[in-house]
Amino acid sequence: MSTALRCASPIEGLVLRILKLNACGVPITGTGGSVPGTGSGVLVMDGFTEVATSPQYDTGDRVITRKANGTLCQNFKIPDQYTNDEITANFCVWNPALIPLTIGGRLLTGTESPTGTGFARGTNMNDELLLAHWSLEIWQAPPQGCETSTVYYPYHAWPHLIDGKIGDFSINLDATILQIMADTADASPSWYIGNPYLGAGSVQFGDHHLYNLTTVAPPASTCFLADVP
Repeated sequence: MSTALRCASPIEGLVLRILKLNACGVPITGTGGSVPGTGSGVLVMDGFTEVATSPQYDTGDRVITRKANGTLCQNFKIPDQYTNDEITANFCVWNPALIPLTIGGRLLTGTESPTGTGFARGTNMNDELLLAHWSLEIWQAPPQGCETSTVYYPYHAWPHLIDGKIGDFSINLDATILQIMADTADASPSWYIGNPYLGAGSVQFGDHHLYNLTTVAPPASTCFLADVP
């Protein structure tokens, strides 16, 4: 049975969304899934310059055995195996929520409530780093063309990210770029946030990256931490 395929040539990055998860990669609602003190755990923004993904593979050994006369008796290569993606995201907008959502940290608080103007990070955040599980979604610009009146958006999802780290940054005449790095982990089938863009039931355990052409428009970029839907 043949399957009709819809192809595209993705270009540009429109908006991304970061969602805080529990250790199993499942979105959690309420204060348990929020940045401490905010009651919210979803961030949507367009202030990024690049998100790069680097697939990682465990290189299989080559097993070689020689005969007594020096010629090869066995020459077998264990296949390489995919392990995960390494994600590097560069942000030209320093959104204070990025740090507590991705690497563990806290929003600065002037009183009992967060002011939302800054963040703190340090060795006292190491325990939170172990608990920093999150997902990343990116929407790209609709492909150009007049094939159909329906608008399709290239959509990427990394349903489970761990081991977040902050990259080097310089303060000088150029833009000060905030860099976040992380590794993908096995997705949970209960990661429902991407259902409108992938279709319900599309995410399976062990998935690390999903891509789809979706007719559902991306969410709008804001400067707010929102509640987990």
